[in-house]
Formats: sequence, C-alpha cells, structure tokens
Amino acid sequence: MSDSDLVNQEDGHRLPGGSGELGRKTALVTGSVAIGALITGSVVRRLRHLTLQEPQELRPALEAEVAYMEVMEGRACYYRRDGSGVPIVLLHSINAAASSHEMKPVFDHLAAQTKRPIYALDWIGFGRSERPPVRYSSSIYVRQLRRFLSEHVRQPADLIALSLGAEYAAEIAHRLPYLVRRLVLISPTGISSTTQQSPWRKALVSASDSVGAFEIFYYRLTKPSSLRRFYERQVFLGPPVPDELVAYAADTANVIGAHHAPRYFIQGDLSVGAAPYIGLSVPTLLIAPENDTNLVQRFGDLERLAAANPVHLRVARLPSGLMPQWETPDALFETIDSFLGTG
Repeated sequence: MSDSDLVNQEDGHRLPGGSGELGRKTALVTGSVAIGALITGSVVRRLRHLTLQEPQELRPALEAEVAYMEVMEGRACYYRRDGSGVPIVLLHSINAAASSHEMKPVFDHLAAQTKRPIYALDWIGFGRSERPPVRYSSSIYVRQLRRFLSEHVRQPADLIALSLGAEYAAEIAHRLPYLVRRLVLISPTGISSTTQQSPWRKALVSASDSVGAFEIFYYRLTKPSSLRRFYERQVFLGPPVPDELVAYAADTANVIGAHHAPRYFIQGDLSVGAAPYIGLSVPTLLIAPENDTNLVQRFGDLERLAAANPVHLRVARLPSGLMPQWETPDALFETIDSFLGTG
C-alpha cells in the first residue's frame, strides 16, 4: 500500500504506526508549535504594550517650545525657538530610535550663538510625532518637510540635516529651491555606490512583521545595552557614547507604534538616493568622517559627487564618526558657523 493510499483512507482504516498516522502527528505537532509561537508572541506584545506610553508623553527632546502640525498620516511634532533673521531648521536621522534629540548639541549651540529662529522637526513615526501603522516611504517625509517649510517656517531657511534626513532636505532644495537658502548635510546617506536594497531582507522583515515577530525583535534591538553597542561599534569612532544620547534613544523607542516606521527603514524603502545632490542649486556643505572603515555608512563617492556639482557642493571631513555633534562638537560647530554665518 502506498503512502498516497494511506493518506486517502478514512482515519479508521489507517495502519497503526503507518506514515499516515506519523504525518498526522507531525502536522499536529508542527501546527501546535506554530500556533504556540503566535500565541506567545501575541501575549508578549500585549504585555509589552502595557508598559508603553503615547509619543506625546515623551519628555521634550529640546529646551524649546513644543508645537504640532497636521500631515496626512497624523500629528507631527516640532520644536521652535523664536528669533529674527534667516530661520535654521534641524532635521534628525531615521533609524530604529531617532528623534530631534540627536540634534540637541547643534540646537543648544545655535541657541546660545545666534538670535535667529531655530526649528527642529520630528519626522512622522519618530520622536513625539504620532507613530501610525501606515506604509512609510520617502515621499511621506519629503511631503512633510515641504509642508513644514512652506506653512510653518514661511521663508527661505538654512537646513541642517543628519544622515537619511539629508536626502529629504536635498530633495526639497532640488525641487523647491525657493524654500531653502543653504544646506548643511551631516553624514548624508545615498553617497556610497555599495548601497543597495535586498529583496531577501525586505521579504524577511515583511514576513516577520505579519506575525508580530518584528515588533518583539524591535524592542530587543532598542534596549539601552543594544543601542549602546550599536553606537560604539558602528556610529562613534573615539570617545565614550554619551549616556544622555542612549537614554533618550531608548525612551523614544518605547512608545506605542514605535516599530512601524523603522520596519520600512530596515527594509530599505525610505531612501531617495543621490540624484538630488547632483541637481542642487543652493550652497551645500557635505560633512563626513575622515575615516569610515568601521562605520555603518560609507562615503567613498563623496568627492566624486561633489565634483559633479562643483559650483554648489563643498565637502568637509571631520575626525569623528557619524554623529560629530556628540563626538567632536567644537570642530563641527566651527565648520557650520563659518558656512552659515552664525559665528
């Protein structure tokens, strides 16, 4: 009797211990394990949610007025220090635990150094902004920045953007140069020719999110100890990672919906690419590390990119990692002040 015959027989006629019974038992065990994993994951997530706060309950990242703007995806937070003259807008990076707190040293320096208006924007899905379960894309962030500049800043501004935030700033300056006077792009992404999306990674992250596993993984990834290791090994080059940076990163990751936007970042869905840099028509300063060997980002194409737009692009290399505002602030501030005229 064949295996197919065993499978097609009624349960009462199957041979004891035969492959049909073994297959049935295996299926039951496998199914039970899968169901158990789903149930366990669901329970873990529910228990975790009891400890989470709403994004707007986070302590402010900066010593400034907290305000909100409406975008299609929800309410987005921004910080404001009033003044006179050309406004300065700070844009944080996008990663697993990003917020305007990343730009705090820059904000504090400018607040003490100049009387100009200063703004800092929390991207939707990060910081004190809402974290809706939407399909995040680069167009969401480009649209948010355009709306913020045109409706809330309302005059050409100097933009200081970090990492992936630099791509959105460059895209706006390229498409709508009347909104931007000058650009300072710190550790801008989209520079390295080795950057590429991985269909395998995208499929894996999407599948893990569909069963709730990504959320569990995310909260393990954003524990203070994990964040500190990441900063030490892939972001900073020299001095110890500031406790203040780690603490706020962990806080901003522990709010309701914090895992939604990072999922699309990890999938590689949020990049604009290098094209806007080449087409820039406003004075732009690109700031990158002197040595990127041990960093998560690469800048091998930076000088070549600047050579493609020599009129508007200028490069400055600093002896620090990807967050010079925390690692070598004096060198960064001297460079920024000279370029923007804030010294």
